Amino acid sequence: MPRYRPLDEAELDAEQRRVFNDCKSGPRGAVPPPVHVWLASPGLADNAHKLGAHVRFATPFTPKQTEIAILCTARYWTAEFEWAAHVRLALQAGLTQDQIDAIAARRTPDFPDPDDRLVYDFAHAYYRDHRVDDATFARVEARWGRRGVVDLAGLIGYYSFVSVTLNVFEVPVPPGAKPLEK
Repeated sequence: MPRYRPLDEAELDAEQRRVFNDCKSGPRGAVPPPVHVWLASPGLADNAHKLGAHVRFATPFTPKQTEIAILCTARYWTAEFEWAAHVRLALQAGLTQDQIDAIAARRTPDFPDPDDRLVYDFAHAYYRDHRVDDATFARVEARWGRRGVVDLAGLIGYYSFVSVTLNVFEVPVPPGAKPLEK
């Protein structure tokens, strides 16, 4: 029996429908798969989708930098659906296929922009060590302030939550997506 299926609006109760519509009318313009899962717990879904909108669209990071952090997270968790969804968005945001392929292969990409590299270094350090070293922390704080450190930690934390949800509920990869190596 599949663990995941997209919900039909007609089957939602009033609380679920309110969250569904709030999410759909937000910056994503749609209700992504993790929200379909989270709607089994409307309070969690309500707070989670709002946090997701913040970390993806309301931080000091460019869309490209946000996608770097998301891809590092999806790669760490081998979250196939999240990876596939964000490869397309990463390309649109300006990452190159070579940079994406390097993250997929767990190699350090070449980032000519030092800010892009800094976001990568922070996410990579966290996933490698489950900590961020003092030098990387200080570099992020010097560049974006304490808010930037908090938002970047929140970004990778939120997308870890998304990745775990997608993996637990075995959300299928879109047709034609290139799978990640385990």
